[in-house]
Amino acid sequence: MKPWLDVMLTALLVFTGGCTLRGAQAVGDKAGRMSKVAPELAALYDEYSAYLASSRAGVFKSKNPIVRVVDDRVVIDAVASGDVEVLKSDLLSLGMREASAFGRIVSGQLPISAIPAMAALPSLQFARAASASLSPGTPHR
Repeated sequence: MKPWLDVMLTALLVFTGGCTLRGAQAVGDKAGRMSKVAPELAALYDEYSAYLASSRAGVFKSKNPIVRVVDDRVVIDAVASGDVEVLKSDLLSLGMREASAFGRIVSGQLPISAIPAMAALPSLQFARAASASLSPGTPHR
């Protein structure tokens, strides 16, 4: 990818609030174990953990309508702290499916249970739930 495009994509995420650490640093325990993930991912992990602990039957559904969950996986955008291929490899080792890299961002479906492990990756700068964007004429599901 062209370096200027990488810079533009990163700037877009930062300026739209998609990759700021401000809100994420308050999430997690006192040691900041979840400081690299957006609040919605930390909340989803807590919600999913409570669901598993309750032994409820049925398919897990998040109460947050903005977070896209597919078969106990969350669709995320993760920003690499360095080499994007290292982050992609690390996320694949955590069970990510449909991983794709563009610039410094890796997108794909990560198991919800792997969110804390992802937050601990040195190759990760920041991660958030991917936001869905529909083109005109795209049916809602």
